[in-house]
Amino acid sequence: MSAGQIHDLGYKRYVGSRRSFETRWLVIMRHQLATSWRGWWRYKAWLICGLMATAVSGGVMYFLSGQMIRALTGFGGQQLKIIDAILPISMTWYCPIGFIISVSVCATMVAGDVQSGAFTFYFARSVRPRDYVLGKLAGLGVLVAMVMLFGPLALAVVRLALSDDLDQLVTLLPMLYKALAVGALGTLVYSAVPLGFSAVITNRRYALALWALYYVVIGWMAQGIAYVTRPELAALDLNASLKMVMMNLFDARFRGRSLQFSTSVALISILAHSAIAIGLVFWRVRKAQQSGVGGAS
Repeated sequence: MSAGQIHDLGYKRYVGSRRSFETRWLVIMRHQLATSWRGWWRYKAWLICGLMATAVSGGVMYFLSGQMIRALTGFGGQQLKIIDAILPISMTWYCPIGFIISVSVCATMVAGDVQSGAFTFYFARSVRPRDYVLGKLAGLGVLVAMVMLFGPLALAVVRLALSDDLDQLVTLLPMLYKALAVGALGTLVYSAVPLGFSAVITNRRYALALWALYYVVIGWMAQGIAYVTRPELAALDLNASLKMVMMNLFDARFRGRSLQFSTSVALISILAHSAIAIGLVFWRVRKAQQSGVGGAS
């Protein structure tokens, strides 16, 4: 009887480039961007709406720059010119677009992965919970920032370009970091917070309905109660908090409106909502990892 032999069946070890484990979140981010870009109504249409709102606002700033707007007053109670009022009130049209993007892209993300069993795929390939959370947040943040951050920033650049002279240009330079700050907060609100709601319920439709209910109904109720009690309660409305931060940073006020609260209260509300939402996502992903297969520490 001949001795047993082991034959080479053609297996060859991997000899390609190896990436660090710390870049796994980038793969998830790129996948999130690619899947969200598919189709028309999921993201592309709302991005075009944001671009149109920016273009129209810039055109109004250019063609009607010398006219006054009576609805707003600036520092010292003086009326603002349209060229100075467009940027403070820009959240009025950017927030609805950001909310639609959050509904169509963000609010069902984690719940959809739980329903489809995608976590089994993720954790079988040694993806850590922090890789998943960071990758999803980065991908959604890029999508939302295309409207919520770059829109106000573009309007700030237009305002600087329409300066009368160099001295006015230097005086208006702080508008850039103010627009960046409010845009970053808006990006956080419409990417992180709905992602947290998608982690609360594992059913996609219920998660989407819960986010819409909280944003629209609870926000509306908070504003109604704030009118008859304390104005600070309106900060529970994320839409109102973003607008208040923008108004306060640019020293703009609506005439005849008594519902005002400080920037610090609005910031506390936005950051608290975001922190709780990210914590909920970590909780759901960790729970899925512990009950699934594979997984990394």
